Amino acid sequence: MSTATAPETRLGAIERDMAVVQHRLHQIEQRHESVPTRVTKLEQQFEHMSGQLAQLNEGQQALTNVVTGIGRKITWALAIASTLWAILQLVGPTLLKVLVR
Repeated sequence: MSTATAPETRLGAIERDMAVVQHRLHQIEQRHESVPTRVTKLEQQFEHMSGQLAQLNEGQQALTNVVTGIGRKITWALAIASTLWAILQLVGPTLLKVLVR
């Protein structure tokens, strides 16, 4: 009897192993089928974020241009004010002497 059960036991073990292999293969196939969906979703998110970054870059460039313009105006205003102050310091004492007399 022991000789008859050994091949049957091996056959049962092989069948179980084959069932496990088939189950795992089925899981791999299912996962593989869902991967393109995941990749497509990631690609869509990447494209959306790329668009947002492009818009952010455009906004940043516009802001940089505005700040540069404001900086130029402030520089000109300070230059004019310092020039007028220098002229006033040179001419001011003479004008005060003329007006006070």
